[in-house]
Amino acid sequence: MILRSLPANLSRLLEALSSPGVRAKGTGPSSLRGRFVCLTRCSPAGLCLSLGMPVHTVLLSKPILWAKPRSMVAWGTDIILWCQGPSGVEMYRLEHLDSPSDYKDQPGLPRPEAGARFPLGGALADAAGRYRCSYRNGSYWSQPSNQLELVVTDLYDKPSFSILPGTEVSSGENVTFSCSSRFGFNMFAITKEGRTGIWRTQEGRPPVHFPIPEVTSSHKGTYQCYGFDSDFPYLWTAPSEPLELRVKGAPTSPHISPEKLDIPTGPPSQDYTVSNLVRLVLAGLIVVALGGFLAEAWQAWRAEFHLLSGAPFQAPGPTVPQEKGLPPQ
Repeated sequence: MILRSLPANLSRLLEALSSPGVRAKGTGPSSLRGRFVCLTRCSPAGLCLSLGMPVHTVLLSKPILWAKPRSMVAWGTDIILWCQGPSGVEMYRLEHLDSPSDYKDQPGLPRPEAGARFPLGGALADAAGRYRCSYRNGSYWSQPSNQLELVVTDLYDKPSFSILPGTEVSSGENVTFSCSSRFGFNMFAITKEGRTGIWRTQEGRPPVHFPIPEVTSSHKGTYQCYGFDSDFPYLWTAPSEPLELRVKGAPTSPHISPEKLDIPTGPPSQDYTVSNLVRLVLAGLIVVALGGFLAEAWQAWRAEFHLLSGAPFQAPGPTVPQEKGLPPQ
């Protein structure tokens, strides 16, 4: 009755929105999951009717974003960001989160490829920062990817870096990394060769110290130090001179060169023949012993059965040889 009293066009709109087959079409990368459409109609007497209709959305899986050659590059290095989603995607969007109006759209690569390529050119100061990507299929947008932090280095001279008490220490000894710069940065980071990302970050006035109590074999390796300002967290200095930390007395796993490995390529060695024969003999003895135990158990069962039934039991004796042509005795 209430719908009939409303204007015809509004009634049709409410009926359409109430239909389970209706899905809201997105207009951008933001997800509309959990939102409602609210329609209000007021009469001249001041009575109002409000209806909230849930918005149904199609949720697409989020893509993967990575940087090539890496997410930490020196000033001027050509860099490409790749956004990967399912195959057959119509369009990808890359957003630079530190510049809200800065985004780029690229069509998805033809099948069987899955993704889009976003060349940024030479890495300059304005290229550093946080990125994310999403993709569109039809009128629906996917969830955004995880954020990627692009760091541009070599904007300032390298800092000084030292290891105290020295680069060669004993296992269990306390070690301190010290990093300093003449530019007065308030943030310093240390990276370790072979490890993805930043190993450790420390805030403070230079020189900044990174204490490492009781070093172990896991701490040995080559390290470098960077400096930057907390107001510009993605613009770093050039890397310091690399320093290798060596830990004495730490257990190490033996390294065998591939050239020294003797990998047989022909038939198995004959050295296994004797051991195989021994195994076969032992297996035969076990089978014979089990057979004897079973035979003894069978005889005992037969004797007990005849005693219970009252029938005489005669254990099998030696067979008397019969002469050819004579009846048995």
